[in-house]
Amino acid sequence: MTVTIAQVLALPDLNLRVVAGDAGLGNEVRWVHVSETVDPTPWLRGGELLLTTGLKIEQPEQFEPYVHRLADAGLAGLGFGIGLGHAQVPEPLIRAAAQRGLPVLEVPVDAPYVAISEGVSNLLAAERYDTIARAFDAQQALTAAAVESGRGGIVAAIARAVGGWAVLTDLSAGVLRASPPEAADRLPALLPDVMRARERGIRSSGSVVGPTESVAIHTLGARGRMRGFLVAGVPGRATDYSRMVLAGGVALLSLEMERSQAATRQLRRLRADPLAQILRGAVTDQVAAQHATAWELDPTAVRVAVYLCAADRVGRVCDDVNELMSEAGLPGAVVVQDAGRQARAAVLTDATDRAATALAGLASVRPMVPLGLGDVVPIEQVGLSYRAATHAAEVGRAERRAVTRFDDLEALHMLFRAQSPQALAGFVRRVLGPLQQHDRGREGALLASLRAFLAHNGHWNETAAELGIHRHTLRARIDRIEQVTGRDLGSAYGRMELWLALLADSAADTDDFVGPAPDRTGGSAPERSGGRGQDRK
Repeated sequence: MTVTIAQVLALPDLNLRVVAGDAGLGNEVRWVHVSETVDPTPWLRGGELLLTTGLKIEQPEQFEPYVHRLADAGLAGLGFGIGLGHAQVPEPLIRAAAQRGLPVLEVPVDAPYVAISEGVSNLLAAERYDTIARAFDAQQALTAAAVESGRGGIVAAIARAVGGWAVLTDLSAGVLRASPPEAADRLPALLPDVMRARERGIRSSGSVVGPTESVAIHTLGARGRMRGFLVAGVPGRATDYSRMVLAGGVALLSLEMERSQAATRQLRRLRADPLAQILRGAVTDQVAAQHATAWELDPTAVRVAVYLCAADRVGRVCDDVNELMSEAGLPGAVVVQDAGRQARAAVLTDATDRAATALAGLASVRPMVPLGLGDVVPIEQVGLSYRAATHAAEVGRAERRAVTRFDDLEALHMLFRAQSPQALAGFVRRVLGPLQQHDRGREGALLASLRAFLAHNGHWNETAAELGIHRHTLRARIDRIEQVTGRDLGSAYGRMELWLALLADSAADTDDFVGPAPDRTGGSAPERSGGRGQDRK
């Protein structure tokens, strides 16, 4: 419901009479404005009923441009008071108003302008109350639909309330619900507008106004995360009522989608313990395959991806990965493995490029979280993919790369595929053993300095800055490392040995998950021999 010129014309006891522009009696009146200036348009916003006596217009030829200015400004109608400056509404004004379809009301000299303003204000107040009451009823219907039928019920209730159509989409503008069903066919033409709303962010909205309807586009989501879009068509121009209904629908749909995501996140978190057991080799191949199938994975082709980050950030990284996988509909599971100051978030996912690309996007944030992508393997060899992903992530961290695929590391591929865990553990003991022994009780200062020095390719200033020490202190530590290990850090071969030993040593931490040749027949895995596990005892 809106206030129109026809309703103003019908106000009692004012004796208003329409003298031109009958076709515009349905124009909506937004406000009443009084002005005697020749050009009041700088003070108009459109939709006003302008009251004047024409006192400032002295020449008949001035009325035609006066009317055109008012019509161009979007005036709803003109109330012309007679009996003061003009005995009747001037004929040139009537002709120009008829030409532009602008309603002109003749206001008798005994009809006070304040009475017209009060009458319009009362009509607007009644209209506002009616709008709020109708919107409240619609909100109740939307809430009932949410309780009874979820997203589909809300979308259908929105379409009924606005007398048009409504479509709910995901972030990629894929249709989730549509009412009526054929409304989904409207979406392809609106896709550019939906994508623009996505680029503007979570609180954005847009509209497309056509000759017969207005289309509103609203983003859905909460806590700064976008979940999807509500696209709705309203016959004619959008009104306060339709905007209120859509605002309520946006709130309910956002809540419903957030609740659904929260449940999904919780279910994904419950996968962490089974995944840890799978990576540790603590379950049979059959049980591992059953878990993979339940997580919508093909047990014959899975991949492990590993993120490296500080231990105090790994929980957030894990949550972000779960969120990403939920939003993108990626199958799989995530688990956190703590490792001192550094920690890993291990992801079991499918072999598709889509999954790898989505996970790589998270690695590229700042500060960077290096991602290593392991081999594609059957579920019974998932430990190999986990080791490979960890090696790749370590190389990526050293070389400051966001994403590293183990398949691209030919030398490491040959080294770690050709050697048994026991052989690698022996290599670590021979190269790093004396340094590890020296660092016990010293908080690993020399090992940390060695890792940073090699990661920065021997650049003294960058290494010292990362460690927060003076260059002289760093030089003293490097000298001590060379003495303890018997290797020259000025030699490319010496640096290579130490770097490979550090990578193998870091990868040995995956023994917390992955043991050599575990017994997958249901018994316990055989006890490891050698390696860092014994060194720590």
